Amino acid sequence: MEKDIKYIEELLFQKSSPIDALRLYASEHSVPIMDKISTEFVKQMIRVKSVKNILEIGTAIGYSSMHFASCDSDIRIWTIERNEEMYQLASKNIKDYNFETQINVIYSDAKEAKPLLPNQQKFDLIFIDAAKAQSQKFFELYEDLLSDDGIIITDNVLYHGFVSDIDVVRTRNVRQMVKKVQKYNEWLMQHKDYETTFINIGDGMAISKKEHN
Repeated sequence: MEKDIKYIEELLFQKSSPIDALRLYASEHSVPIMDKISTEFVKQMIRVKSVKNILEIGTAIGYSSMHFASCDSDIRIWTIERNEEMYQLASKNIKDYNFETQINVIYSDAKEAKPLLPNQQKFDLIFIDAAKAQSQKFFELYEDLLSDDGIIITDNVLYHGFVSDIDVVRTRNVRQMVKKVQKYNEWLMQHKDYETTFINIGDGMAISKKEHN
């Protein structure tokens, strides 16, 4: 499995983007960003679904939002970041890479950021990649902004492999976090208004599509 992942990553990096230079910074400063395979998977979904408006919860250094914006110059992204240092760095990166006309960075806790979004704006894709314990709250808070044919993608639903094997977790705080992720995954599967599938790439993704009954 590890050899397969490495092989696919090597293939994808053959068409590397200048944005990927940020991976070194992220590694050196312990900033969690999407792995290459997961990034390219979401980008392909953006292309297939002709996504134009994206809401991202969790900006970090702007790596994923810039990759998403690179799919099409018509794409517009609103991304929310609560950490001031990350907000400042993401804003700088987005300007340096010339994505400032496509990406709007909002400095706020996602639980309070909804009034800062454009009035009546609908999103074709909502990407949740923030505090894992808050995923359900973010889903419930922003799902009404999803367009009729839109999708919600939640990243890190396997949480470093602990979700499938909680017995290996030794610290109380991590164990509590894992239980919250497990609870969220179960909640997604039982949600009567959404059809959700889970993808075992990167740290796991949940893709939720609204049902039209």
